[in-house]
Amino acid sequence: MIAEKRRAKIIELVNQQGSASIEELLELFDVSRMTIWRDLKELEIKGQIIRAHGGALKVDQGNDKEEEFDRRRKENLTEKRLIAKYAAKNYVKDSDIIFLDGGSTVLEMIPHLKQENLTLLSNGLNTLFLASKFLSHMNVIGCGGILRKTSFTFVGHEAEQFFSHYKVDTAFISGTGVTLEDGIMDPHPIEMEIKKIMCKNAKTVIALIDSSKFDKRSLSTCVKIEEINFLITDKKASKKVIDAIKSKGVDVTVLE
Repeated sequence: MIAEKRRAKIIELVNQQGSASIEELLELFDVSRMTIWRDLKELEIKGQIIRAHGGALKVDQGNDKEEEFDRRRKENLTEKRLIAKYAAKNYVKDSDIIFLDGGSTVLEMIPHLKQENLTLLSNGLNTLFLASKFLSHMNVIGCGGILRKTSFTFVGHEAEQFFSHYKVDTAFISGTGVTLEDGIMDPHPIEMEIKKIMCKNAKTVIALIDSSKFDKRSLSTCVKIEEINFLITDKKASKKVIDAIKSKGVDVTVLE
C-alpha cells in the first residue's frame, strides 16, 4: 500500500475510534515500526492527528464536559486567585525552575511571582502570554506541539519530548476533578500525559485545587494523591476529604 493511502486509512481509523496504538497499526498494515512513526509524524505536522506515547489521538478529542478555557477561568475565580497567590508567595524561591501546567488556577500565579532569576516552563498559551509581561525578573520557556483550541495548551509528542528533557524544582498542577481513590484527574488523555511528565521530573509536586473540584471524577488520572507533596485549597473544601488526603501523607493548606 502506498504511503498516501495508508495515511488516509490511519486518519480514518483514528477519527472512528478516537485513538490508535502503534501495535494496532503495525498489525493492520504489516509495515515497520519506523514507517508507522514516519506516517504519524507527517500526519501530526499537517494537523490531522496528535502523536502520543504509544500511538495517535484524534485532534480535539475531548470529553463533552470539558469547557472552553475562558469560561472555566471565570468559575470560582476568587478562590482560584487566593490559592494561586498563596502558592506563588510561599512555594517559590529566587532562582527556582518551575513547571506550570496550562490550568486556569495555575495561571493566576503569574502576577504574584516576584522572585528574582526565576525560570518558568509551561505548555499553556495563556500562561506563557501572561508571563511575557514579567520578563524583567523571570525566564520564560514554552514548548512546541499541537495547540488545542479547547484548553489553549500545547500537546502531543513534541510537547511530551520537551518536558521530558527538563528537571525542575517544583511542578504546579491543577485538575478538573479530585477523588481520594483516583487522585487528580483530567478529561483529555493527551493533557494527562504532559502533567505526568511534569510531575515525574519535578522534585516537588504542588496541586492547586479549588473546593469545587473535590469528589468530582473526570476521564483519567494524572497524578495519584500519594504522588503529591502539597495541596492548596480553600475553606469550602470538605473537612472529611481534607483529612483523608492528609492521611495519605500530603501536606494540605486550607485558606480562609
